[in-house]
Amino acid sequence: MIARTPEEREFYDSRLKLVRDEEARLLFARIEGREEGRQEGREEGRQEGIEKGLLAGKIQLLQQLLGNTESQMSDLENSTVPELCELLESLQAQLRSRDN
Repeated sequence: MIARTPEEREFYDSRLKLVRDEEARLLFARIEGREEGRQEGREEGRQEGIEKGLLAGKIQLLQQLLGNTESQMSDLENSTVPELCELLESLQAQLRSRDN
């Protein structure tokens, strides 16, 4: 746009600055949001790893107590949390029924 008067030029420059500032703000927010998402993902991954480790340890202990073949840690790590919970519940049921 070619301003016809100094006032129009000043208005144009102010509007252009506003648009650029808004674009920069949105870009920064998007980058910041990605970093926050990565941080949350890392934290969730850590928590899931801790949970899997605890479940795997309990499973191996119950397998030892029952005299079963102990699962390899690598096999347990490749299982999902629900799968590990299901296996743990099954082993706990076996232990309870053995005690009766």
